[in-house]
Amino acid sequence: MEGWKQQVRRVLDAHDAIIAVADKIDAVFDAVVANALIAMPRASGAVIEMRDGEEIVYCAASGEDMADSIGLRMPIAGSLSGLCLASGTPQLCTDSETDVRVNREACRAVHVRSMVVVPIPAQGRDVGVLKVSSREPNAFDENDLLVVRLLSAPIAVGLANAGQIDLARRNFALGRRFEATFEQAAVGIIHVAPSGAFLRVNRKFCQITGRSAQELYACTFQDITHPDDLDADVEQFNALRAGETESYQLEKRYLLPDGASVWINLTVSMVAHEDGTPDFFVAVVEDISLRKDAETLAMRDALTGLPNRRAMLQRLERAVDGLPQGEQGLAVAYLDLDRFKQVNDRLGHAVGDECLVEVARAINGAVRQNDTLYRIAGDEFVLLLPGCNVTDVERILDRLNRAIAQRIAGRGWDVGVSAGAVVLGPGTRAMVEDVIHAADMMMYNVKILRKDGGAGNHLVRLFGELSSARH
Repeated sequence: MEGWKQQVRRVLDAHDAIIAVADKIDAVFDAVVANALIAMPRASGAVIEMRDGEEIVYCAASGEDMADSIGLRMPIAGSLSGLCLASGTPQLCTDSETDVRVNREACRAVHVRSMVVVPIPAQGRDVGVLKVSSREPNAFDENDLLVVRLLSAPIAVGLANAGQIDLARRNFALGRRFEATFEQAAVGIIHVAPSGAFLRVNRKFCQITGRSAQELYACTFQDITHPDDLDADVEQFNALRAGETESYQLEKRYLLPDGASVWINLTVSMVAHEDGTPDFFVAVVEDISLRKDAETLAMRDALTGLPNRRAMLQRLERAVDGLPQGEQGLAVAYLDLDRFKQVNDRLGHAVGDECLVEVARAINGAVRQNDTLYRIAGDEFVLLLPGCNVTDVERILDRLNRAIAQRIAGRGWDVGVSAGAVVLGPGTRAMVEDVIHAADMMMYNVKILRKDGGAGNHLVRLFGELSSARH
């Protein structure tokens, strides 16, 4: 009885030594194999073998015969350790020379005659074994089997702790990476509540909007969206919130604190609760001001600042497409300066450029607010006049001719304007190329009439169905 008490005391002391390093699994391994020899005086070696695929690897060892075995790999099959792992039950070998379950040659190589092997559980399965061995046969009994099981318990705890620590470290690393991605991203990233309130914003979004995080948290996306873009944004936001779409993307403007605006590309998706109701929205915001500026420049005439031919074709395409369903018509006037070549030849191109700028200003001052003037080439212009009939066009062209004459009076520029126009009534179906060609031909007819001494400076024709539009 006294011997058993001493062994219990040695086991308890071993537990204390192992628990002292329980936060480091490698130290736990070393403490277990070292204290196994203290707790079991007849033992000559102890090893911890961990499963690695179809092999077991010696991860910790103590004792003269086992000290150099760390890193050794053995097949799981055909060994007592393999049987312990397969069955999940402790194994006792009293003599390796007669026990058919063991690898006799392997035991002879490390001077093992008897051994105790117990499984090491972790995360619901056995991942390794603790093996205590002796050079003597019949060195262990059922009590020793119990002792080894007690010694293996801290290993399972250590593995669990290590797993939790490793999981915490991974989660911390993931959290750090997310924070770095969120805060240091080259685009704006925001979380938005179903109400439109900002829940979280990153540094780039603050830069884009010109506001601090605190200022943004006190408002909604509706508050800083340009009024002209708000309806389209809210419509798509509501469709996403209702589950009608999975995401949406649009280009829109944010209002800056100084009253200016910034163009952005917005992509929004929803994060939902388990019941499908919206939790919050994730939006990625890209500043596209430079691209928009470049697009604007590409659509502008460098000399006069007027929109150019490309801009005119895009606008006219949209306008013509809407005519069949529209309630208003559209007039397209083609303008060409008369005697402009003489200004260039007599006074030079710098004065010619000045003349073009002044003529453009005169025309812009004479047309209505919703009319648009385009410089499409040299001294040629196109004027789009929405909602005009023939009489309206005649009145506008007369007015711009007078405005040009007044603006250039006394400048020595004997220029005028020949203008041809076509009027497309509501319901018209036409091709843009046909519309431009027809207006150009009308302007050309005006020039011919002027050379022949004909009266008037423009002609206007009603431009109906496409079949009657070709000339």
